Amino acid sequence: MSKTRVFIYGSCVSRDTFEHFDPEQFELIRYVARQSALSAYTRPVTLVEPPVLESSFQQRMVSGDYASDLQTLIPELASVTDLVLVDLTDERLGAYILPDGSVVTRSVELVQSGAESRLPAGSQHIAFGSDQHFHYWSSAISAVGELFRQHMPRAAVVLLDVPWADRSESGTPVPASFGMTAADVNPLLRHYTKEAARALGAELVTVPDGIVSSSANHPWGDAPFHYSRLVYRTLTEQITGTEGRDPWAPTDPPQHVPSTTTAPRRTSATRVSGTSRPSAQGGALAPLENGPNLIVAGAQRSGVSWLRERLAKHPDAYVAGPDGRHFFAHPGRLGKPEEIAKYEAAYADHGGARWRVDVTPTYFWHAAGGPFSPKRHDAAKAVHNRLGPDTEVLVALRDPVSRAVSGYWHTFAGGHLQGSSGIFQVPTHFGVVDLGFYRRHHEHWAASLGVDRVHVHLYDDLVADPETYLRRVLRSLRLEASPEYLKNAGTQHAEGRRTWLAPFKKQSQITPQEIAALLELYRDDIAYVEDLLGRDLPEWRDLDRLIERHTSQRS
Repeated sequence: MSKTRVFIYGSCVSRDTFEHFDPEQFELIRYVARQSALSAYTRPVTLVEPPVLESSFQQRMVSGDYASDLQTLIPELASVTDLVLVDLTDERLGAYILPDGSVVTRSVELVQSGAESRLPAGSQHIAFGSDQHFHYWSSAISAVGELFRQHMPRAAVVLLDVPWADRSESGTPVPASFGMTAADVNPLLRHYTKEAARALGAELVTVPDGIVSSSANHPWGDAPFHYSRLVYRTLTEQITGTEGRDPWAPTDPPQHVPSTTTAPRRTSATRVSGTSRPSAQGGALAPLENGPNLIVAGAQRSGVSWLRERLAKHPDAYVAGPDGRHFFAHPGRLGKPEEIAKYEAAYADHGGARWRVDVTPTYFWHAAGGPFSPKRHDAAKAVHNRLGPDTEVLVALRDPVSRAVSGYWHTFAGGHLQGSSGIFQVPTHFGVVDLGFYRRHHEHWAASLGVDRVHVHLYDDLVADPETYLRRVLRSLRLEASPEYLKNAGTQHAEGRRTWLAPFKKQSQITPQEIAALLELYRDDIAYVEDLLGRDLPEWRDLDRLIERHTSQRS
């Protein structure tokens, strides 16, 4: 009987679990450790050589991290892999973003060898659990998931969901790891694990909290993630359906560990395809009798105000005032008769215009919530449920790095930030970083209303040629751009600047490392927009240009 071939991407948690598998039934093909998804997702490190280590295993792992070799190992070993075993323990120390955007995992070896102190000047540490780390890491683990789906579609992917232990099997407290305890890590780890399961399409294998303990007799010593034999046996039975073996106490007879959980079903990512309008969702409030049939949904800091002013001057577009905006962003308004009446009244004087327009640039931002991003009301679902089937959506997008920097200074100008705050330290409810995840936002709107009803235009085109941009927008709405209208509307564009901000920008300059991190963070979203529009956007990817623009007080 052939053996099940296992590829491990994780830490000693996965490796030690594998050691409990029956060696007559399972064999290890490759073990990739000490490599954060951030490193696996980005370019290989070329600015500095990896440290020289005494252990050949540690040398291989750390060198692999510098080479970002998971990207090549997955396709290379695809044909000989049946099972992928994953855990997230090696993410715990965070990672370093180097000045060119490449990433080095902060591993025990990096710290103990002194290589951490020899990283290039300007390298930035991003801590596990920080907003910056989670945002960046979420894109990275999604990219890793795409690699597994593309190259190993028939392999089962299992993600170990085991909390850190706070007590040993003898009941004594577990020593902290680099100052981190189970109480510190477990709340964070739960959210990372949930995101990883989604991104990888993995089956979660869990261990009940009541049996999680460490072992002082573990071969590598006592630590929050060096578990007792009972933990490994529980994992083994859930994954393999057998009791496995006990590699560290071969003379002890194996004990049956009853399965206490049901293995979750595998999930898959939802993709938007086709042009059909989705069916109405149950439980919706009654549709509005009067209201808009065009929503200008965003994105913020992408020329939406300019567009609102031009649409308001078109004879076939009626743009509502303040009472006709933000309605779908506030769930408290949706069911109140007085709020509904106020909103509908804002469109009463449309005069038969073809388009009745609600311009609310926060609508486009879709966030399901969590400790690292705010939970926002689902504006797309509300629009779908409350407006008619002919409602359309207009979205203007700007390169996401520049949009984030512009959003940062806009938030600062509003008095919400201290000058010393970095771009990743802005409170998440302002959306400075999260608004740039265009793929998530667009896919949700397209799934809610139908992809053919969501029209996307680029701020770049407004800057390059305002009149041509306006004509293109009107064409997507089946509106004429007469000479009289163009003369009346005006097509000049000047990006708004607050001159009083200049000295603050000089004192609190956005760093090149932040720009590099943002660009890596948005890489998938940029590719998505390129595919969506069928055009290359090289300036969106030009790191040198972005650094020059946004670190010279010109944002």
